Amino acid sequence: MKVKKKRLTLDLEPTFQRRLKVVAALKGVTMRHYCFTAIDKELAQDEAQGMASPVSSWSDAERFEELQKKYFGDSVLPGSGAEFIREAREARDAQLEGLG
Repeated sequence: MKVKKKRLTLDLEPTFQRRLKVVAALKGVTMRHYCFTAIDKELAQDEAQGMASPVSSWSDAERFEELQKKYFGDSVLPGSGAEFIREAREARDAQLEGLG
């Protein structure tokens, strides 16, 4: 069974992006490969130093997936999670301003 990959988007300053592109090209790899390798190396070091392994959070994520499948099946829910978070932050900020 093929594992579904998740996408990660990074907003980079133009100078940083050019540096990344140059170094990746000099190494003969894509920027994607360079970033993946760098992140994987950093994660391995952090985990070796006793930081929480991603496995520790899998049970919650797996439980969430089960609930999602139970109630929504394979349907894609409308709306944007990012938009929901933005709206929640705005509501919280407005509430905090009212307290101050």
